[in-house]
Amino acid sequence: MLMVFFIGTAGSGKSTLVSALYNWMDEQGYDVAVVNLDPAAEYLPYVPDVDIRDKINARKIMRQFKLGPNASIIASIDMAVAEGERIKEEINAVGAPVVLVDTPGQMELFAFRESGPYLVRRLSDTHNVVVYVGDGTYMQTPEGFASTALLAISARIRFKLPQIFAVNKMDLLGEEQIERINDWISDAEMLADSLQLGSLERDIIKAVSAAGGLGDAVFVSALSGTGIDRLYYAIQLHYTGGEDQQLPP
Repeated sequence: MLMVFFIGTAGSGKSTLVSALYNWMDEQGYDVAVVNLDPAAEYLPYVPDVDIRDKINARKIMRQFKLGPNASIIASIDMAVAEGERIKEEINAVGAPVVLVDTPGQMELFAFRESGPYLVRRLSDTHNVVVYVGDGTYMQTPEGFASTALLAISARIRFKLPQIFAVNKMDLLGEEQIERINDWISDAEMLADSLQLGSLERDIIKAVSAAGGLGDAVFVSALSGTGIDRLYYAIQLHYTGGEDQQLPP
């Protein structure tokens, strides 16, 4: 089984991208399932095969324990750890060879606490990959790009899984903006110059680049569907090394 975990900050279009990839794979005849791990989701653009809200609902926890929004999500994710085995059993019962896992929108409450990575480990299978979803409109400036890149690399450190960097909302970017983002990905010196960094910050950017950086970005639009096929191919590369083991019927 291939588990694909989607990580990203609030507003990056992560859930919409999960829906777009799920619909594309389903139309192509692939056997795929989708899991919602966000206990605070009010609306989902897809119908999950497995839904954490059936067991743990952040809004109910908020009322029960008189917590604020963020505290209720933290408590919900901590509680979800105890449900990890049952969630995995439900995923296995669905029987799909590819499972798309939508994680909480408040990435910092999931990725940077021990319960988030632990839950990912509990749900992981033979093959696992993280898709980090970056907001392309936010990445148009060097400051927005650099902060997104550092978050993506931090997530890779936290989850210790292969990672694909997906730049979402490309329908809102022009060719020049896409080319600039690609340049920043491939050329740390250019990014450092654009940021007008001091020597210490410049060394950090170069060190991140020398360690592999973000790799090749996949530009997608969850809204229009552009690039969804390329995202699927990037996932397949991690799964099979390029050989598509799940062909349409």
